[in-house]
Amino acid sequence: MNWGKGIVLAFICFAAFIGYMVVRSFQEDFDLVAEDYYAQEINYQQKLDKLSNTAEDGLSVSVKQNMEDVILEFPDQASGKIDFYHPSRKLFDRSFNIELSKENIQRIAKSDLVPGSYRVNISWRSNEEDYYQQSSIYIQ
Repeated sequence: MNWGKGIVLAFICFAAFIGYMVVRSFQEDFDLVAEDYYAQEINYQQKLDKLSNTAEDGLSVSVKQNMEDVILEFPDQASGKIDFYHPSRKLFDRSFNIELSKENIQRIAKSDLVPGSYRVNISWRSNEEDYYQQSSIYIQ
């Protein structure tokens, strides 16, 4: 085999590889972070204010897990929403309203969540103040 045939063969292999990668990339499913992304960006200052309240008051929600549940421990009685955001698939995202026990604890069954990595966004109201916290958890 001479140099000319080798170069042509290398170009053909390279073109086949690029063609394969293009076809494969079009088959990949991409979920948006949020359907109402632009509306959320407009309200971003409100989120920053809630984060500031959380830091100033020194409050945080403890996010733990045991074999059956994800356990969220709040500092006070609160109302609000808990969002479990699964980075790889929007289909696995879950939202829960805050319904605390007398001990200011909320339990969420692991069976309601698909195993994997989650970003837990907690937005709550307590004592006439709004708070926000982000945590990460890996559900097994």
